[in-house]
Amino acid sequence: MASSNKMHYDPTIGVIQKTLEAAQRTKADPEVIEGLERALKLVDLRDDYALQCSSQESAACREIVKLTLSHPWDELKKEGKTIWNLTPRMLSGPLEGQLLKSLVSIQRARRVLDVGMYTGYSALAMAEALPADGVVVTLDMDPYLEQLNRKSFAASPHGSKIQIRIGQAIDSMKEMVAKGEKFDFIFLDAEKSEYISYLKIALDDGLLAENGSIAVDNAFRHGAGYLPDSDPSNPTRQFGEYVAKNASLHKVLIPVRDGVMLIRRLTDVEREK
Repeated sequence: MASSNKMHYDPTIGVIQKTLEAAQRTKADPEVIEGLERALKLVDLRDDYALQCSSQESAACREIVKLTLSHPWDELKKEGKTIWNLTPRMLSGPLEGQLLKSLVSIQRARRVLDVGMYTGYSALAMAEALPADGVVVTLDMDPYLEQLNRKSFAASPHGSKIQIRIGQAIDSMKEMVAKGEKFDFIFLDAEKSEYISYLKIALDDGLLAENGSIAVDNAFRHGAGYLPDSDPSNPTRQFGEYVAKNASLHKVLIPVRDGVMLIRRLTDVEREK
């Protein structure tokens, strides 16, 4: 069996891969090498099974995946056409997309805020779960992505539900608060160092509607939140500690992809006796 070539976010996989390479290099016991290869194969089988048992992504979402994987991101950055070093690893993908779609549906949301658009996969997946008059407001600061994503959204019958706003996410969120806008569901997937600020705007400033829910992507951040040698000042670790200590919140961290944390007001979850 060969080692996994898939895109993984779990540092455990990296440890197994390096250990396998060392075992092969030092001609370790064949049984050890076979065991490590099998462990990596089982990871891929589990991921494939999760996708197999989940609803399939729409044709429009599938095209976004193809576009994201084939786009010349490095060249665009070198040419100054994009602000960030954008990579396919930033894509939400089909499994997380179906999770978000399910959560939006369960929430019976009409208004969704997508903080961190990238190539628009999460925005479109969530828009597909909204009623005809529902709206997804998706935020990003890179003008290039607006041009790119409008074409992708136009290819879907649900694309008309999506509004793109370009600028600093915190500024856009504060502007919406000032206008009295509220959202039933908020997905955070932008600058990790600003996650606590996003959360405060959503909860303390009232951007999250009554009985609303928040989903936070990259809650593991490749292990930065829990690895023993992780820097205490790491934004992901600080965010996790902040949420864990906040007694006014109900939260659960789901080990999907790079970790998805669900957050609700405790009063919306813990009911009176």
